[in-house]
Amino acid sequence: MKIVNIVSSGDLRQSVPFQRLPELPAGRYQYDPKHYHGAYILLTAGKATVYRSGKYIIYGQKALEEVETSFKELLALLSPIIDPSLVSPPRVQNIVGMEDFQMEIPLTRLVVALQMERVEYEPEQFPSVIYRGETGTALIFSSGKVVLTGFRDRESMAAFTSELKGKIEKIA
Repeated sequence: MKIVNIVSSGDLRQSVPFQRLPELPAGRYQYDPKHYHGAYILLTAGKATVYRSGKYIIYGQKALEEVETSFKELLALLSPIIDPSLVSPPRVQNIVGMEDFQMEIPLTRLVVALQMERVEYEPEQFPSVIYRGETGTALIFSSGKVVLTGFRDRESMAAFTSELKGKIEKIA
């Protein structure tokens, strides 16, 4: 299982003076109010979007350890224009992963085997089964590739993936 994106969010607990954004290092932020009301902050691993209200979203990390590193980098970049002592740390909101079961999956049989209220499959619209589990969601492709989303920790994603693979192996 490979993590491809982590989204976390938090609160600076203060409004952000966007008029002071030019004080940040050149090339590390983008702000164009004609296109979007938030400012993009470029980080070593990923990006952050900061709003005037003080809310922020950090995304684009590929390991949970990078979330803390990116958060510290965001604070360091914003420290000339905010008070870092007021800031709340980020909480992971969504982990997106990918898995390859390395087998052909008969999607029509899978739909029948899985609980119908948890499954969407309209092959004319989208070439995968969408399976909504208790802890997350999987997009299951006939090639055996699976996109996993909606998880807040690696353990629940691993358990979900293992359970899903077991169900698929029974019908394949």
